[in-house]
Amino acid sequence: MKSKKIGLMLFLMLVSLFLLAACSSKNSSNEQTEKKPPATEANEENGKENVELRVVTTMAGTDPAGEVFQKVLDDYMEKNQHIKIINDSQSADAGTIRTKINTDYSSNNEPELMFFFNTIDADGIINAGKVVNLEKAEGVDLSGYNSMLEQQRNKDGNIYAAPQSGFYEGLFVNKKLFEEHSIKIPTTWEEYELAIEQFAKTDIIPVAASTVDSYYVVEHYALAAGGIDHYQAKLSDQDSTWAEGLDNIAKHAKMGAFPADAATLDLAMVQDLFKQEQAAMIFEGSWFWGQLVEAGMAENVTVIPMPVYGSGGQTGEIVGGSTQGWFISTKSYEDESKREAVVDLFNYLTSEEILLEIVAATGQPPAKGQLTDLPEYIAAGHKLVADAPAVDLPINDRILPEAFTYIRESVPSIVNGTKTGEQILKEAAALE
Repeated sequence: MKSKKIGLMLFLMLVSLFLLAACSSKNSSNEQTEKKPPATEANEENGKENVELRVVTTMAGTDPAGEVFQKVLDDYMEKNQHIKIINDSQSADAGTIRTKINTDYSSNNEPELMFFFNTIDADGIINAGKVVNLEKAEGVDLSGYNSMLEQQRNKDGNIYAAPQSGFYEGLFVNKKLFEEHSIKIPTTWEEYELAIEQFAKTDIIPVAASTVDSYYVVEHYALAAGGIDHYQAKLSDQDSTWAEGLDNIAKHAKMGAFPADAATLDLAMVQDLFKQEQAAMIFEGSWFWGQLVEAGMAENVTVIPMPVYGSGGQTGEIVGGSTQGWFISTKSYEDESKREAVVDLFNYLTSEEILLEIVAATGQPPAKGQLTDLPEYIAAGHKLVADAPAVDLPINDRILPEAFTYIRESVPSIVNGTKTGEQILKEAAALE
């Protein structure tokens, strides 16, 4: 009898242990089900999958908008935690961004969004159908733009890029240096040459310029020699005023206008000469104000139009326009897992509030809304555009990039007398 009781007790204990083990196993299973990764929980709450987007822009390097742009991206990711943005921006100097974009698109590695030159540089990408027609893309918001949007319209009638700002180029002058040396800020070609002569007698370089990275120098000397009508010529026209402008660079180099080592300096080096007040003038664009503010000298600088002496032109005509914009890659737009995020980010970056926040870093004329409380020097630049009798794009945005590169890199040969402007233009035209 006793053995039966002991057997029953052992049986009941075994059953109890089995039930406890089963309950423990069930609880453990429930805990594992409930303890999901935070990211998965967030995605289920939002009903959105994780998305990674890559963005390539020119807002990098010395561009003061770079820091602001990264903050804009960080704020967006904070609000949209399922979206990760890789900022793969590159400097616009020395063609870095052009090489980057060409490499990415030719290797089927295009970014979801890019802020790039909507010029001859984008023709190949557009013609290959690699970017979308924004006017026909579902969900894309193009409202609120000023006339800069229409400047982006392609020759095929479509709009592939949404602008952020316009720009202008001109002759930036250090007012303090002109005043200290009792030299008149030039408003005519004769006064410009006189300022070169007078500064050349001092320890101040008249014009901070590179004769190999001579983008802005070539443009403005061509504009000065013929005015806007001749400036707008095609390279194939072999306009004589372009050749005259190139030869004038050599003439002024002999007058001591440029640094002695101008043939070996790059753009960053000549910018430093001006910012260190070792040079009185420099040909630059409206984006240069950011660097001048950072250098603490913007209030001592103003910007004036290149004096024009050629028949038919008039001083006040300037190089400028709106040549950059936001593109959406066709590949990302057609990817259903990315389309919603890509369109939303595009609309966010091109909204008036964010656009003005980015543009404020450089002070360039915005494509939406207006900048307020502008300092005097920025307002002077905006007035330069408003008062301009004519505005046209840079030459390098209108002709084959290789041809323009050949022209600018050949300026040292013109300066040392081994070639003429006419010869260089003929050789450059042969590349087209």
